[in-house]
Amino acid sequence: MLQNRENLLCLISSLNPHNYKIPLLLRFLKVFVDRYYTIIFISLLVGAAKLSGVSLFYVLTGSMIPAIGNGDVVVTVPVRKIKNGDIISFKQNSVVVTHRVTEIQRTPEGAYFSTKGDNNEHSDAFPVSEQELMGKVIFVIPAGHVVNQKNVPVLYWLLGFTFGLLIHRIHIQNTPEL
Repeated sequence: MLQNRENLLCLISSLNPHNYKIPLLLRFLKVFVDRYYTIIFISLLVGAAKLSGVSLFYVLTGSMIPAIGNGDVVVTVPVRKIKNGDIISFKQNSVVVTHRVTEIQRTPEGAYFSTKGDNNEHSDAFPVSEQELMGKVIFVIPAGHVVNQKNVPVLYWLLGFTFGLLIHRIHIQNTPEL
């Protein structure tokens, strides 16, 4: 067996015109991949999730209690079909808001969603247009009691790491209606 390995190394060296230390390089790559394969794999999964439109949002207020608490993290995906009762994330005035859809109005310009926080007394003042819609909430990570606002960057990294392990495939519904 040792003789076969030496023959293979001699063959590799003879094919290498620059006489690089290929076995050393291969050993380094093997050690690197063995040590960091989990991080590499999770990074690829998180990148794929980002490319497919998955977003994580940290909830700063208690407007959606009891469904979503203050400090929880919501996972949203872009969808084409929204119905009454769905929880959506949308951006108005450069602020991301996560509220429940209470009414859908269809106009020639597109659909508009009336929303309300579960813990709020009144509906939101302005309807949400299709252009402002960021996605539908598919999962809530109850992290409100674990972290505070100072730990948000660490929380996002940990959630991305965890979510990268869990996500396999995201289907965007192919229905043309809202």
